[in-house]
Amino acid sequence: MLSRCLRPGRSAPRLAARRVPLTSRPAAARGSAGSAAARPWVVSPEGADLEARTAASVREHGFAVLPGLLSQAELERLRGPLLERTERTIGLLRARGVELEVGSRAGFHEVVLRSPGRYDVPCDFEDVPQEVLQVLERLTARALSPEGAADAGRQGEREGPPPRAFAGIVRADPGSPAQLWHADSPHLREEHAPANLINVLVALDDVAPADGPTEILPGSQVLTNHLRRDAGFDGDTIVYQNPQNSPALIGSSEEPFAAAMPAGSVLLFDDRILHRGGGNAGERPRDIAFFSYRRADFQPATHYEAVRSLEAYDHAALAESVRPEFPGLAGGPGGAGGGGGAAAPRPPVLADGASGSQLHESAIAAMTEQLRFGTANMGGSYATSERALATVKGARGAVADLLNCEADEAVFGASMTALAFHLARALRGSGRLGPGDNVVLDPISHGANVFPWKHLAEACGAEVRWLPVAEGPAGICECILDTRREALAAVVDGRTRLVAAGAASNGVGSVHDVRALCAAAGELSEGKALRFVDAVHYAPHGRVDVQALGCDFLACSPYKFFGPHSGVLFGRRELLAELPAERLDCQDNGLPREESCHMSRWEVGTQSYESLAGVVAAVDYIAGLGARFGGADAAAPRPARLEAAWRAMAAHEQDLKVRFLEGAASVRGLRMLGVRDPQRAGLRTATFAVAKDGLSAQGLAQSLCERGVWCTAGNHYAGFWSAHSGGLTDDDTGMCRLGFLHYNTLAEVDRVLQTLDEL
Repeated sequence: MLSRCLRPGRSAPRLAARRVPLTSRPAAARGSAGSAAARPWVVSPEGADLEARTAASVREHGFAVLPGLLSQAELERLRGPLLERTERTIGLLRARGVELEVGSRAGFHEVVLRSPGRYDVPCDFEDVPQEVLQVLERLTARALSPEGAADAGRQGEREGPPPRAFAGIVRADPGSPAQLWHADSPHLREEHAPANLINVLVALDDVAPADGPTEILPGSQVLTNHLRRDAGFDGDTIVYQNPQNSPALIGSSEEPFAAAMPAGSVLLFDDRILHRGGGNAGERPRDIAFFSYRRADFQPATHYEAVRSLEAYDHAALAESVRPEFPGLAGGPGGAGGGGGAAAPRPPVLADGASGSQLHESAIAAMTEQLRFGTANMGGSYATSERALATVKGARGAVADLLNCEADEAVFGASMTALAFHLARALRGSGRLGPGDNVVLDPISHGANVFPWKHLAEACGAEVRWLPVAEGPAGICECILDTRREALAAVVDGRTRLVAAGAASNGVGSVHDVRALCAAAGELSEGKALRFVDAVHYAPHGRVDVQALGCDFLACSPYKFFGPHSGVLFGRRELLAELPAERLDCQDNGLPREESCHMSRWEVGTQSYESLAGVVAAVDYIAGLGARFGGADAAAPRPARLEAAWRAMAAHEQDLKVRFLEGAASVRGLRMLGVRDPQRAGLRTATFAVAKDGLSAQGLAQSLCERGVWCTAGNHYAGFWSAHSGGLTDDDTGMCRLGFLHYNTLAEVDRVLQTLDEL
């Protein structure tokens, strides 16, 4: 996975334009490359049949370079609007306090971070001089025409320019590293076909070798075809930047060409060609304009996938705006601290989010309305029964959108703990485990993700193994699982039948790379291990996507993400249908569908319809944040609004984490478990296990509560303290825990730090 991006908005003074030659390789590797004119893909703009010569080069080599195609006047007309838009957009990123993650899905409609320090700022074709575009479109129309069409150029003139796809600027900041090799679009069939999309890059300034010119692998537009029989890679691997991508992967021995070129030069390439942006070792941003054109029957799908607008995004306003919508934040019936004591005249700081979130007012209203409307069971032809059915269907749909699963893959229960034991009993009766097999568990996890599986192993005669814990900087344990394949190979093997891990530790807030864990567990167990993820603690802090994680089961609790006490289990459809779930003999034995009133064979007894109504409202509340603060369109599908919401919430919590970690470093006598470096705050949630010299865990929590900081102390149902706290505490004692959620403010973090320092 690529690292997080450089801070947006870094810039350097523009230097005077330099005239540079075309080169065949980056300066460090160039040697005697020969003259640019000797390169067959360099097409002189002078002479007849420019369009035909350019198209021939694109078909044969995958690209063409046209030195100095645009005049100085044309170039200046092009630079003005594009650079103005870029500066404004990068400035808005800085003003909004946004640190972009790499990837088109993680960006905004206005800007995408393609790789660290490399910004893609799109624009409308109508924003640039049309006379300049006409020059480029005559070239592109011929390059996109069917190979061998004798009258392709004249036909393009009659039918007009090719369909426009994308336009904008790619800015590479000084110090930005080279991209990973990739193609922009996948092939569509096994046999090679003409280009579907042509990218046109225009050098707005001279691009010297040190500035990080685009590197192209000649002829690779054929070899990137993942559908050919001898391909050793898939479409996602080659399209999305992947460390394993290389010329060797696709079977090429060609020398990459680095397109260093003078201002006004143009590079056209088939977007299926293997390429990358070079690292910018210069002293100024490298700005390249791009214009992409497609065949009329081709719709690109991997270039811009963002679901939010930077103009409408504002995570800094989130917490203060939503606080009035949470009645529980007032601090109990008294409204100003309730039982907080005489020392807490102000509303308390609810710093116990890890124990459970406050209910949003919409969840409270939905539950109340469900009860007021009248109670009934499903299956009747009357209003209250039909409402119960609609509530169940709505809850399954909401959870499906929340977790990115199918509606019939959602199971409801009293709690995550109850559902975990329910699943463990089903696995015991399935015959999947026996003597000689093993289960691999998470030593940092909540007991609900440990004891059901330990009891399962004991009942089946299977061995219990433990996932490795990584060693942090300077040998300090940060309570993060070691998910490197070589580390996991010591405990996961062909006899492993279950791997169960938490997405994050409820005790210390450490976040584990469960995506890598699930992938490695599947490989090392030869596909025999079921992969269970406990996402209870992680769910209120970040997006949960079961498809991306690659897990077989995942559990979470709505009362952690602003809804009522309830439990949710995701299971892959084939497993939920196959495993022997405990149920009544007279109960339907299928998964939810119309014929069964959307009841699941995994749900025993009548569901709490009022709780399910609250679950729907909680999910809708989160989705609403995506439109209110995350930049999503209010009319966008719920999954898109949820995605935007989680990004805004994560950005706000990142601010909370950094503020707490920076402040905690100067609090006298304060000790902490987990990640402590503010620069690595992304490896934890806003949950902190703390201790103070001279105070017991319970004494510290009691002192904080008396001063208006509500929190708890104990082992928090986890048993890792003795082994992984460095002697700071033990399993019986645990530590004082502080937990912040999206409705906590920076001012509250400051108040907590001040109170800790005063104790």
